[in-house]
Amino acid sequence: MPVIRRARALAVGSVLALTVALFSVEYTVQRGDTLGEIARDHNVTVSDVVELNAIANPDLIIPGQVILIPGVDGNPETVHVVTRGETLSRIASTYGSSAASIARANSLRNPNLIIPGQQLHIPATGKAPAAAAATGGSDGDSEGSTDTSPATRSGRFHIVKRGETLDIIAGQYQGVSPDDIARANGISNGKVYTGTRLFLDGPSFLGGGGAGTYVVKQGDRLGDIAARHGTSISKLAELNGLSDVNLIRAGQTLNVPGGSGWVCPVDGARYFNDWGFPRGGTRYHEGNDLFADRGSPVRAPVSGSLELIEGMVGGLQFNLYGSDGIEYLGSHLDAAGKTGKVSAGDVIGYVGTSGNALGTNPHLHFGMYKNGLALNPHPTLVANGC
Repeated sequence: MPVIRRARALAVGSVLALTVALFSVEYTVQRGDTLGEIARDHNVTVSDVVELNAIANPDLIIPGQVILIPGVDGNPETVHVVTRGETLSRIASTYGSSAASIARANSLRNPNLIIPGQQLHIPATGKAPAAAAATGGSDGDSEGSTDTSPATRSGRFHIVKRGETLDIIAGQYQGVSPDDIARANGISNGKVYTGTRLFLDGPSFLGGGGAGTYVVKQGDRLGDIAARHGTSISKLAELNGLSDVNLIRAGQTLNVPGGSGWVCPVDGARYFNDWGFPRGGTRYHEGNDLFADRGSPVRAPVSGSLELIEGMVGGLQFNLYGSDGIEYLGSHLDAAGKTGKVSAGDVIGYVGTSGNALGTNPHLHFGMYKNGLALNPHPTLVANGC
């Protein structure tokens, strides 16, 4: 657990903050504290704390208030996911290690028995792993989607250490660029969180035809531009990685949400980019949690064929095989809606807390998959003004 310099208490913050309660530090404000001091003590930025706690006025915090600090302490590690046909010796040579070392690190009784999908911890050797072989480009998406990334994923990923940036992480691996990592993990603003899992390569996807563009004119304000495109200042700032919403210049090209007909799954939901956050053990969040009032309608983002399943973890869940070649998944429904053949915008369920979400604030766990590989939905949600 992280070492913190001040008292901790149970989180009772905003709904948005509750999404990270399991993997953030909880801090109770003391008399005389400032947000700047708290952020500095925990090696994070004030903007990170403001965002996760939905603090309207950074200068107004009160003693006894509980604030969530993003990230957890942890050591960087390399984890390899076994693919079909691999041997321990072949994996070891990729990382400059030995089969015996990897066997010891993972308590393997039989080094000759590894199975596809198995996660192996690679002992530190000081040598960066060789880059994965090129896998080719898109496998042909339908019209109305954007995807120029590799169609497969090597399985290599990195656990973010405190203070690391995309540049620092990419520098540890041969043939991997910051843009590769950002694209594979749906990161649009360069921000990474301690303790999250980031894939080093793999596919990306932007549903709904992606974002359009707008060239800023003299006298334009971001609020005016957002209103003209049916979105919010915060979403427009996020889509363009703007740190100061008051600082735009004439001639600047901004990405604006597209209008291709991709439907937001939960209208007005509260969410942030919680992709890759730890979920306990070796599990990591493969999606985004969309918080809304219990019973809020969940809509099909695209047309396709939908089926319902029910389980201990996801509770009542839909699987939508979309016309855009993407499988959409939504968990923790309280009740189902339309099934079978659906059109974009059809009500397919209602926000709830079924499965292992019992006792949490109502939300929809929303996931996207291509060829069986998880994709970060966040870029698609932002680009479509959700």
